[in-house]
Amino acid sequence: MSTHTIAEPRTAPADEVVIDDEHGGLVRSLSAILPPLVGNALATLVVLAGLVIGIISLVTTWTGNADAFLPFFQVTVAVTVVSLNALYARRTFSYVITLIGAILWLWVSVTPFVPFWQVVLQAVTVTIMILGVVFSLAAVSLSKKPRF
Repeated sequence: MSTHTIAEPRTAPADEVVIDDEHGGLVRSLSAILPPLVGNALATLVVLAGLVIGIISLVTTWTGNADAFLPFFQVTVAVTVVSLNALYARRTFSYVITLIGAILWLWVSVTPFVPFWQVVLQAVTVTIMILGVVFSLAAVSLSKKPRF
């Protein structure tokens, strides 16, 4: 007499992460790892450029020519968010969305629009920056996982 056992079909546990469903193509493409020298150089370049822009904005604000350059508050926020994101995600180039959002936010801040559209466009560009940070965090965590 022989006994036959029928194996139950394998189902994914509820807490198992399925990468294809959780992360989209954008996050996956942003999670590509850069060579360390290139990643560090790009992050350093972003931080130094932000510091230079911040110093120029501070000086123009202090001299009373605030309209001659970018607004100091927007520059401070944008440079802080982009620099911290670039330093955290220096292994990947996933902070590019945050950088684009910050540039657009600074552009919207200095372009004269009707007040309603100014607020709407600033809200959209700040949302792009926040989404860039979220995508960057997801891309960095995905880049640390092994790919099979």
